[in-house]
Amino acid sequence: MMRSRSAFLSRGPSRHRTRTHRPAAARPASREVLRRTCLLLPLSLLVILFGGARPWIQLELAGLFFLLLGLFLARQATATTPASTSGPDSGAWPLWLPWAAGALALVPLIQLVPLPLGTLRVLSPVRAHWIERVRAEAGPASAILSYDPLATGRQLLWWLFLAAYLVFFVRSLKRRSASDPPYPHWFFTFLFVLGAAEACYGILQSLIPSLGVLWDRSPSTGMAYRGYARGTFVNRNHFAAFLGLIWPVLFAYILVLRSPRKMERILAKRERAQILLQKKAFGVFCLSLIVLGLVFSQSRGGILSAVLAFSLLCLFAGIRQKKILAALAACWLVMLGYGAVIGFDGIIQRFSQIEQGAAGRLEIWKDGWTAALDHPLTGTGLGTYPQVARVYQNAFGPERRASHAHNDYLEAAVEMGFPAAVLLSTAVWGLWWRQAVVLWRRRKRMEADRLLLASAPLAALAGYLIHCWVEFNNAIPANQLMALLTAALHFSMMRNPPSTKSAS
Repeated sequence: MMRSRSAFLSRGPSRHRTRTHRPAAARPASREVLRRTCLLLPLSLLVILFGGARPWIQLELAGLFFLLLGLFLARQATATTPASTSGPDSGAWPLWLPWAAGALALVPLIQLVPLPLGTLRVLSPVRAHWIERVRAEAGPASAILSYDPLATGRQLLWWLFLAAYLVFFVRSLKRRSASDPPYPHWFFTFLFVLGAAEACYGILQSLIPSLGVLWDRSPSTGMAYRGYARGTFVNRNHFAAFLGLIWPVLFAYILVLRSPRKMERILAKRERAQILLQKKAFGVFCLSLIVLGLVFSQSRGGILSAVLAFSLLCLFAGIRQKKILAALAACWLVMLGYGAVIGFDGIIQRFSQIEQGAAGRLEIWKDGWTAALDHPLTGTGLGTYPQVARVYQNAFGPERRASHAHNDYLEAAVEMGFPAAVLLSTAVWGLWWRQAVVLWRRRKRMEADRLLLASAPLAALAGYLIHCWVEFNNAIPANQLMALLTAALHFSMMRNPPSTKSAS
């Protein structure tokens, strides 16, 4: 009896220690899973659901993100988090950027504030004229600058979501301990899976023209883009812009792929080389599908932007490296092999119709410019271009209308007014040129892998920003969010110097 009791007592404390140890060990892993879920789930759903090109999708996914973020912060508050070990801030975000973002956030707020009619006549005479006309015919009407306050308010909430998501993503990229990997492997893996899935779906749409987007029931969009690769996006140009943002980043990641430290301690050198070769071969295969999907979207602007992005990547990172030439040759072989089976006739025909496409866009730009001149100071309201275009459109007949200006800079001028649009464009391009100059000056002192991973996002953003001159890619939430994340990846590589071991 005494022996059994002593045995029971001796087992009790050890069992108690086991119960308390396991949750403590599992707690950091569970927080990391929740962190990645908070980041990746809204982004993947945004891409799958038409790229977010529906008003209800934006608000639903923004709400999902804030719900997950609240759960993460509540979980984080109950645990102690080690301090981050970020590197020097020589490539960090400039100090003027938060001020510029705050000034832009004031624009939709001002557009939603009821104003005296006399003030409205000064700020926007055309809008005041329409308010007076409505009051004369239908009774009282609120004197607000925005033609669609609901759309402007929705866009303001979306901007708040973008800001919160970007801050959370940037903080997630920081290394919280010296043992953390210098690169966000989990995010690159996610981009490989998402990009390859979108590309495969787009290639199937080229092979089976009747496929379309399975959950898009609109007959107009289904017929307009039949036979083009567009994945889960409604418009092939937006699909090409999304792939154009991710393929340079994945290309650079393949080039810096290395065996992880734990593999070096377990496996022999030959086994590590075989596993690494398999990983790179799979990455090259996925990347080839992504580039092929971009090409078979037959988006002329998307293809030319991809060529520009690759040229800039070679300029910043250097094309003389053998690994760049080998990876590029492998991608081209796979892409040309698949393309030869599918056929490049449609793409060649698309580029032979550049003049016809340019003429249609010029007419749309004229209509948008007229709307901008009528509302030069305060614009028509953020997110109101589809409604305003009904009044100003002359490019098409009554059975068709352009819901966007096919030029993101012009559309910003229409919705926000010239002062805010100039501020936005100047901040975006000024930031890009600032980083290009910093990267160019530091390229000879930077470690080769780090230079590649910093150059690829910057090159991808250049192609995206130039493509925005002939398309409304930035009006698509998925592309808008992906552009911000691409910029965050660039700043992360500029700020955090990697360890002696490269990516795994």
